[in-house]
Amino acid sequence: MVRDQRGALRGGAVACIALLLGGLYLVATTRPSPAAAGWHGPAEIFDPVQLERRAEAALERWRPINESDDEPANLENAEPINAHDGLYVGTVTTRAEGRIVIIKLKVTNGVGAGTQSQRECGVAPIKLRVSATGNVTGLALMFSSTCLKTEMAVRGRALGGTLQLRLGNQYLELAKSSD
Repeated sequence: MVRDQRGALRGGAVACIALLLGGLYLVATTRPSPAAAGWHGPAEIFDPVQLERRAEAALERWRPINESDDEPANLENAEPINAHDGLYVGTVTTRAEGRIVIIKLKVTNGVGAGTQSQRECGVAPIKLRVSATGNVTGLALMFSSTCLKTEMAVRGRALGGTLQLRLGNQYLELAKSSD
């Protein structure tokens, strides 16, 4: 019995020494100053002029692309702007949750608008643009695993009677409907 008490006391003493040495190590190690770590004081964080400059810089990165930037380099290779007009439909199964997503898009004069729907979450919009060269760009509101809507970029190509799209890391193909 005495032996067990001595063992428990030794174990407790070892644990206390280990905690003490760990605490001393944390106190003794050098830490970078707040300024070197990128921390700014309250006056710098809430400086309206600095905040406005940051906001303007962020908005400048996301300004709409000039329409002339979308024009093909060789206009003779371009198709008519309405070459890919029509109703496109398709389905995809989400990788994470295994949910079936139904996508319907109507493209008119190179501009597509439609919806993606999931039985569990509802309906969300998709908008895209098909250039004269067949490049597809756009934006979709996609549902997360908890049915929260998240913006996702749409990229792809229009080939023949299909739209081959990528939404995040998910690939899908929409076929032109005869309706």
